[in-house]
Amino acid sequence: MGDYLQEKDSFLQQQQDAANNASTVLMDATTSTITMAMLFGSIIFTTASLAARLWLTGMWSWRNTINATNSKGMDSTRSQPLDTTSLPSIYSLLYYSTVFGLILFYSYICEHHPPFFHEEKTYDRDEFFFWTILVVVFAGGHSLRRNEVIKGRSKQSSGSGGGEERAAKLQMIQENNQMAATPENEVLNRYQTEEWKGWMQFTFLLYHYMHAMEIYNGIRVMITCYVWMTGFGNFSFFYMTNDYSLPRVLQMVWRLNFLVFFLCLTHGTPYILYYICPLHTYFFFMVYAVMYIGKEHNYTKWWIRIKLGLTALLIYVVWDCDTGIFEQMHTMLSDEPIAGATMGSKWEWYFRSYLDHWSTLLGMVFALNFPIISLFFRKLEARSPYRQWMGKMAVAAGMLFVFRLWVNGPLMYSKIPYNSTNPYFGFIPLVTYIFLRNLTPRIRSYSMELLHEIGKTTLETYLMQHHIWLTSNSKTILVFLPGWPRVNLALVTYLYVIMSRNLHKLTLLLRGMLLPNDRGACINSLVGMAVTIAGFYCTAFLLEGMDMTSLPTVGMVSMLCGALLYQSVIDSSWSTYRKTVKQMKGSAIDDNLHGDEYTTSSQSERSDSTGQDGKDETIYSKLCPPLIGAMVLLVLGLTWDGFAAAGASAIGPLPPRCDAFVNDGLWIPIDGCNESSRGMAYRNFGAASYGTCTPHGNSYVWAWKEQSSRTHCRFGHRNEAKLKQSLNRRDVVFIGDSMTRYLYHASMRAMGISDSGAYDATGPKHADISNTLWETTPINFKWAPLAADQLGILKEINRKASEGTEYRPPDLIFLGGGAWDRLHVYATDEDRQSHATTLKDLGNEMQKAQEEYGAAVVWFIPTTINSQALNTEEKRDHMREEDMEAMRAVYAHNGILSSSSFVIDGPAFTSSRVSESYDGVHYPIQVYSGGAQILFNALDWLLPPGIIEPVTPPKIGKMANPMLGAVMLVLVTIGLVCFDGFLGFSYLASLFVKGVMPHQLYEEAFATLHKKMGLPASNVAGSPPGPSGDQGHQELVSARTNATSTKSTHSGDDDEEIDKLLASIDDNC
Repeated sequence: MGDYLQEKDSFLQQQQDAANNASTVLMDATTSTITMAMLFGSIIFTTASLAARLWLTGMWSWRNTINATNSKGMDSTRSQPLDTTSLPSIYSLLYYSTVFGLILFYSYICEHHPPFFHEEKTYDRDEFFFWTILVVVFAGGHSLRRNEVIKGRSKQSSGSGGGEERAAKLQMIQENNQMAATPENEVLNRYQTEEWKGWMQFTFLLYHYMHAMEIYNGIRVMITCYVWMTGFGNFSFFYMTNDYSLPRVLQMVWRLNFLVFFLCLTHGTPYILYYICPLHTYFFFMVYAVMYIGKEHNYTKWWIRIKLGLTALLIYVVWDCDTGIFEQMHTMLSDEPIAGATMGSKWEWYFRSYLDHWSTLLGMVFALNFPIISLFFRKLEARSPYRQWMGKMAVAAGMLFVFRLWVNGPLMYSKIPYNSTNPYFGFIPLVTYIFLRNLTPRIRSYSMELLHEIGKTTLETYLMQHHIWLTSNSKTILVFLPGWPRVNLALVTYLYVIMSRNLHKLTLLLRGMLLPNDRGACINSLVGMAVTIAGFYCTAFLLEGMDMTSLPTVGMVSMLCGALLYQSVIDSSWSTYRKTVKQMKGSAIDDNLHGDEYTTSSQSERSDSTGQDGKDETIYSKLCPPLIGAMVLLVLGLTWDGFAAAGASAIGPLPPRCDAFVNDGLWIPIDGCNESSRGMAYRNFGAASYGTCTPHGNSYVWAWKEQSSRTHCRFGHRNEAKLKQSLNRRDVVFIGDSMTRYLYHASMRAMGISDSGAYDATGPKHADISNTLWETTPINFKWAPLAADQLGILKEINRKASEGTEYRPPDLIFLGGGAWDRLHVYATDEDRQSHATTLKDLGNEMQKAQEEYGAAVVWFIPTTINSQALNTEEKRDHMREEDMEAMRAVYAHNGILSSSSFVIDGPAFTSSRVSESYDGVHYPIQVYSGGAQILFNALDWLLPPGIIEPVTPPKIGKMANPMLGAVMLVLVTIGLVCFDGFLGFSYLASLFVKGVMPHQLYEEAFATLHKKMGLPASNVAGSPPGPSGDQGHQELVSARTNATSTKSTHSGDDDEEIDKLLASIDDNC
């Protein structure tokens, strides 16, 4: 026993020392990751150096008062265009970029070097709905506010003031028209759309966090709503402003893709992984193209409707008919599997776009008819209460009837069948929600502020959930507090929300600085960014080619580039900044003197401000800033190195060093009578109460002991899908006694053969067993109770493999034995000597299998013996636990353990449950599942990556449905010809109220809108303008100049609220 334990402990210590010395800072970093490290490293160096110089020269407090880009910093989302001659403007750009880079660095650490292992998701229906109800009740009970109150708070928090002219204008309109709505109580007002996005985003995130697949169909509808908003919001903007300029397009593309672009570069992930962004970008360009073509006629009655009708026909041909057009349009996409697109990016894009290919157009139809919808509600609300409610209830009844058909029909489908119906029926709950949410002016005037705030940052929360809330591209959970899942959720969520909100502000601030409403400035900014990133990428590529991608090298490049950038900023703007500060200081002191507030400090300030020009800076203030910048980079580098050395890793195959820890586990008693278990039993099985509860639980699960994060040994349950990845097209053979057979059956059960090893008194006990899994993987058991039997079988396998015939040798050989040898062939010294010789020969054959054909050879140490339960006298004399412990040492001494690729320690998963061994040797079949999971985790390093079957993506056009597509064509036509955004449902109100048919309201609705917004008079007859068309377009531009003057100089959220018709376009993701 001593020799065996000493050898085992020595082996474990060596493995643990190797694990503790492991450090992988840039081992898995992609070229783009190194590019981002050098880019933001240079920016951080420059920012820190400039901040130090400002501080050391006493000019820090003046940086936001001289031509400031944004005096309120990140408390506002407004910023002025970048001025490359102004130090405050340059510093603001660098500061915002530094914060942005630090958040990306945090996301990289969370994803690739987290402090603790990522955890698997778990779903509990009760908990999911508990959180949902809690947030909705809290939002409704404690944050329900009038929209005017939310507007006031938003302006205070964003630092925006004024707006008196707009308020006065709206007041005048309301006085002239008593039915006019305000932006705060308009149908589908901005506060309502933010709230709408907020509760959908909360549900969407919780669905991802808990992997709540049972609500998948509802989540698909929510994504449909988001894409619908893309059509609604962007159509409204283009119609109201007629602004099709390049800056506008670039600003929108920036809003949708700025963050995702840098996430792709930082993490080396493909764009399609964050499919929401390409989806919105794609359909934004569709809206832009539709509105831009023939834009001079957009304000006629029928031209815009004809364009939308032709767009519907194009959508029908591309997606609903298997014409091959979609594939021709997207030939640049690949069929190669990538992250986020296991069937290739072409199929993934077809699938994603197909699911919502009608949604954007339906949003455009609603936006086109929005003035009529608004007037329709106001007309109804001007009638008597009886007439008003009869009209509204008629529409609601029609919608709810169709909604119920959808609930009882498509919504109940399973995931794959439902996907084929979503493009055609997903709009039903959408329009029903819009109508009911806007049923009365009072309902429209209130919003839930909490959900409103969540809705502002839907794009950022969607993107960052992949890396700083969840991890592994949203497949696992980020852990800061292991063992405290709810407290961990609170902490991680707090950081996640804070950073998402900051990213939202940074995106808008940087957009305002780099993409102002100036074509030339936009082009210069984008060209400058492209050249800079390309330069750093080439540098990273060269460093990789020279095998110099170490952290010190990346730091040196960052310092060098940062020093050059710092000096360029100093040369171009420092002198002017100093002079301006001196003038402002002097002016401030003069003001104090005139105010009779001359003090000693004033004298000192005046003396400082009038000192020798250019000689008030010391060598200290000039040399120290770059040193401080270098120190900041050093701290970040040490942080990165520390997390890489001591932290865990991204999800991936376990490294070989985990051999030392995989047997180190224990059985955990589970209380099946706790509240959570009782609730699940009631919901799923109708069980009302339990009768076999014990204080410590009466069932067990196998668990591994906590390992240091630096080992990267994240053990876990391996299900059939994961095992198929490891064993597909492998050949596996188990050779051994009944203990080995029991472990074989446990493995089969884990791989989908649920009845493997079921008790059967009629079947043979000592026989071979054959199974073929997934039609590709033979996994067989060979009965060989004695070492001599095992040697004979292994020799035969090696002989066949060495003959070079068509025989396929096994990839994994699993051997186990010792109990039968101890019982039957270990009585005399001659038996022991013969047995030792057999073991040495067996060890040689095990090594031969590994060397000649690369097989992984696993040895299974016999499980713990329950001596008191042995059922024969012979066994009690020769197979007691102390006898078997000595036998285990004999096998170790004769080289069996050292000849193995891996050793499964049987006592490790049986010693704590020895009392359950019913015959002294064997255990309940559930116990062997622990040993099977030990084996399955070890496959990560025992076998090379599994043979991945060639994936043939489904045929593009497979999901086309001409019949349902034709139905959508009819519905769109109804919406266009009948002037109804609710696709005909509004006409039900005319059964009880006269004068509210949508087509009757067209002239009044659009005449009022065009007059208010300075748009050309709508051509009711529908004929396009004649020679005066261009003149009318110029009049439109002139009329919109004053109305959008504020927008031309700012780029915050409030600037894109075009009165009551424009929802929050910037946040339509």
